[in-house]
Amino acid sequence: MIKQPEDAKNVIPMRRGLNLRPQVWTVASGKGGVGKTFITSSFGITLAKLGHSVLLLDLDFTGANLHTALGLKPSHLSIRQFFEGEKKISECIVPTQIPHLSYVQGIWDSWSPIALASEQIYKIVEEVHQLKYDYVIIDVGPGATLENLILFQMADEKVLITTPEPTSIEKSYRFIEYYLCTTLKEGSDTEAYSHLIQNLREYRQRLLNEPFSIKEFVKRNEGISQRAYAKLVEKPPRLVVNGVRTQTAKTLGHSMRSVCHKFYDLDIHYLGGIDFDNAVWQSAKSREPVLLSQPFTPLAGQFLSMCKHLIDPTDLRAVV
Repeated sequence: MIKQPEDAKNVIPMRRGLNLRPQVWTVASGKGGVGKTFITSSFGITLAKLGHSVLLLDLDFTGANLHTALGLKPSHLSIRQFFEGEKKISECIVPTQIPHLSYVQGIWDSWSPIALASEQIYKIVEEVHQLKYDYVIIDVGPGATLENLILFQMADEKVLITTPEPTSIEKSYRFIEYYLCTTLKEGSDTEAYSHLIQNLREYRQRLLNEPFSIKEFVKRNEGISQRAYAKLVEKPPRLVVNGVRTQTAKTLGHSMRSVCHKFYDLDIHYLGGIDFDNAVWQSAKSREPVLLSQPFTPLAGQFLSMCKHLIDPTDLRAVV
């Protein structure tokens, strides 16, 4: 059992005492520039303050900068050494200045790209499940790439980040569509799956004479995997709206949830909104996480509230 911070009061008991594998959270987005890495690092800092052991894993292959969000300089250790077969994930871990919080640096030297294979992504998940942490939070790159969808599907908690901007909202819907379709494709008959995609396309283009229900389509078509559909229903994505400035933006998550239920029969959960705060970009400039430099701002309360909702309620006995 890891020793808890001396100044922490009424912290939530750590999962490791229950002899469970780490809970894996994947944080994704439909497009870049929505604050995904800031939210990933803030989740990690919040959980670590609660006394949990946390590992942050930077798998943003478009431009890893999780170390910057943590106020750290680039390390000589990175996930590149795992992909090149030199080290295991456990050998790439770097401690941070925050008790209980470590990270694995992403590939920031992008002048020498890595050729990824889906088998390598599955290998990452396999090794992550063997780590001695309470939580592992994976920061993936923007968009619905194959590697991002695999990591999103296999996570215990799937967190999708958007902002109130129209382009971000649209890309978030596209990400959800890709996630839904690729999940249903697993184990489904090729012809039935193609028919599903055609119906979805025609429904979106308003070419169908009646509303289209994915749930009813799955029930009527034996070729669509019931097991894959059960995955979607059992563990739906969580939505976070970042950069909230107005009351309308605060309700955006509920509106997007309603749209997903209507068009996809997918009941996504609105986890909450993060207020716009100039202190965020100022903290990046000063290389000190805002939750450390300003621990009593509304932002800290918002992240604490979201982490409480994501943590198993049986573990939730008190808050800081």
